[in-house]
Amino acid sequence: GEFELVVLLAVARLGAGAYGASIHAEIQATAGRDVSIPAVYVTLKRMDRKGW
Repeated sequence: GEFELVVLLAVARLGAGAYGASIHAEIQATAGRDVSIPAVYVTLKRMDRKGW
């Protein structure tokens, strides 16, 4: 979905420094969206299951 793409873009920007909290901070700073940390982790897990 759309949020998966937002997370993917944050991971791409952060590179090797991408982990849950840094991804959350990047999304908050760049996307202008109020996102919960659990939402980031749930999305990362779903993306992992999809093979992303």
